Amino acid sequence: MPHFKRVRVVWVAERYNSVTKAQEEEMGLNLAALHECYDDVPIGFTVIELMLDDAGQPVDWIFRYLNVELARIEMLEPDKLLGRYFYRDVFPNLNAKKWLDFYYRSAFLGETLELHEYSPEIAKYLKIKCFPWKEQGYCGCVLVEETEERCMFYRLEHLSKLAHYDMATEVQNRNSYQNYCAHFAECNGGARVEHVPTTCAVGSTVGVVFVDVNGLKNINDHFGHDSGTFLIRMVSDKIKQVYGDSNHQLFRIGGDEFVVVLPGISHDLLLRTEQRLKDALVNATIPHFPSVLAAVGSAWQECAQSLEQVVAVADQRMYEHKRQLKAQRAP
Repeated sequence: MPHFKRVRVVWVAERYNSVTKAQEEEMGLNLAALHECYDDVPIGFTVIELMLDDAGQPVDWIFRYLNVELARIEMLEPDKLLGRYFYRDVFPNLNAKKWLDFYYRSAFLGETLELHEYSPEIAKYLKIKCFPWKEQGYCGCVLVEETEERCMFYRLEHLSKLAHYDMATEVQNRNSYQNYCAHFAECNGGARVEHVPTTCAVGSTVGVVFVDVNGLKNINDHFGHDSGTFLIRMVSDKIKQVYGDSNHQLFRIGGDEFVVVLPGISHDLLLRTEQRLKDALVNATIPHFPSVLAAVGSAWQECAQSLEQVVAVADQRMYEHKRQLKAQRAP
């Protein structure tokens, strides 16, 4: 990490920026005042000048003032930045130019913008507030590095996903299901509950499909848990294929059990999609897997207030389907 020294106005003007007093006044810059106010503050600050092409489109910018903290964020000595074109001189190998539109809007359209963006030039997450400077074509920018905070956020988000999603099938897990059931009335009423998606209005219809994987223990015992996991994923994929385009919530509530909640669905459509799922679960490709990968049952209720009651009925009908499948296999 380079050592960043305090930059004085005379040094900047004479060696790197070549800004005359008249030019300084024309640009609305008072470099002495800027240095006095911003040199030692622990927040990155710069005043930049936007460069336009012949068509009036932004192509680059020049640092006209920057403080020590901004140079630290950019990981360069101030003399490598001051009076230099950002893309042409400082980062010539990076051409994404993702900041240009924002800075143009501040410098020429008078907008004040706040950005939370990843900077590929320095591999850091930044919070940037840009605002119009005194003269058109210039804007001031306040930069704060938030890489650590963003990484912490992603770690917490990952932990939250581990707590509420099943990694094997990438669907919501039992924790999410229990939370969803506990807040069913509030959720359906539109109250936003964390990890509970808003679905439909209180009193509307709800359909539930209960799915239980067939033969999982036998597959685990005779072919290993990798085969068992593959069977579970097959069933999960079949459910997603059938219900993927509908308004639904899919939960894996046990090792071999899935629940699909379909708010606002009609009874007729629920029965038709249930049959589509049963047809999709017929196995004609993997000999050592069950001939029907899972048993299915559904239930429908109008003006539902308790999701567990509807799930219990769907569970009973799933067992009826499982008994039918066993009877068909009997000699």
